[in-house]
Amino acid sequence: MDKDSQQKRCGGGVVAEAWSRGLLLTLYRAARVLSLISFRLDREELQLKLPKSGSRNRILETVWRCLVVLTYAGVWPQLSAHLITIRPESYADMFALMQSFSVSILALISFIIQAKGEDKFRTVLNRYLALYRRICAVTRVDQLFPKKFIVYFLLKLLLTIGGCVHEFPPLLKNEHFADARNTVAVIVGIYMWLGTLFVLDACFMGFLVSGILYEHMAFNILLMLQRMQPIECEERAVRMSNYQRMRLLCDYADELDECASIYSELYGVTIAFRRMLQWQILFYVYYNFISICLILYLCILHYLNANEIALVSLAMATIKLFNLILLIMCADYAVRESQKPNRLPLDIVCTDMDQRWDKSVETFLSQQQTQRLEIKVLGFFQLNNEFILLILSAIISYLFILIQFGITGGFEASEEVRKQFNSSSHQIQELLN
Repeated sequence: MDKDSQQKRCGGGVVAEAWSRGLLLTLYRAARVLSLISFRLDREELQLKLPKSGSRNRILETVWRCLVVLTYAGVWPQLSAHLITIRPESYADMFALMQSFSVSILALISFIIQAKGEDKFRTVLNRYLALYRRICAVTRVDQLFPKKFIVYFLLKLLLTIGGCVHEFPPLLKNEHFADARNTVAVIVGIYMWLGTLFVLDACFMGFLVSGILYEHMAFNILLMLQRMQPIECEERAVRMSNYQRMRLLCDYADELDECASIYSELYGVTIAFRRMLQWQILFYVYYNFISICLILYLCILHYLNANEIALVSLAMATIKLFNLILLIMCADYAVRESQKPNRLPLDIVCTDMDQRWDKSVETFLSQQQTQRLEIKVLGFFQLNNEFILLILSAIISYLFILIQFGITGGFEASEEVRKQFNSSSHQIQELLN
């Protein structure tokens, strides 16, 4: 029965595995192009290795990173001079200024953190690769990545490209290419912003991979419990002797101990991944939240002016929201899959038949309770599906604040918004009368 289940689970998985490995290899090459990593992939050992400390390539990569950071830091004031001289005339302008400054600064900080913590990043990725090989050996399956990995990857890629449609046009204005210095500023800015987007998408990818590995381990334990059913069978035709039962239970206890070891390592690497990228995750949530509020506010202004651009703004806000929801759902997916063994009847299968099995089950369940996965970001919030509702309520609240200050004339430019709302209310009253 377990062989049939594994065959069904792996049916068509060869193609999905090949595509998944190809996509991951493409991500690895893109990270090297964006100067985010300098280590190389050893395909035979399936490990990431640093180049030699005195190698020419590593020295050139270090010099290149320093030049990128210094160039960006040197030209950023000139690139953002038009923003600094602008006097904010509305709360939407304030949000726009906050977004522009914070994105520029946080992109630089993210690039520096990533370059500085490259050894930690390599260690975490190597632990993921080692876990992949261990899980393949324990589950006796060569294809771990299902089709949904490809679907989620492509969906996230489309959302990222859709977000770039909104983010890149302000950098490509003609005044930014007035001279060679501005041109260099734009190119370096786009280069570093692409690196920032890559790191933000890596947050999503890590949680997705952890969830898939947790799912395979839970499925393997379920198959093991199915294989243990004949041990408790009392029919004479298939009834086992006490010696056969004890021997099988010892084998299954060893297998459960190995699963417990893998669960412990998977918990550790997921927590290490979250700690390593928690600042990027916080920036991910913050930036998308600010973007959604600003775009929706502009969408309302365009709608009041009967402008068709309102639909475009609404589409951009939807893309940003889906970006945020997808990250939260993948984190919640990893947490839910990690808790699946707690719902399996491990403590009632073959109970009181062998102390070795009972001890392994007790140790495994105690470990599951101790290593309860929770993905928290700097202790501020926890990434789960309930957090999506909190984000939506916060967006609505801040949007009402923006509209309220627009109506009451908090800034001079808000007078136009007040007139639009007043004219709309007068039209409604005339229709009612």
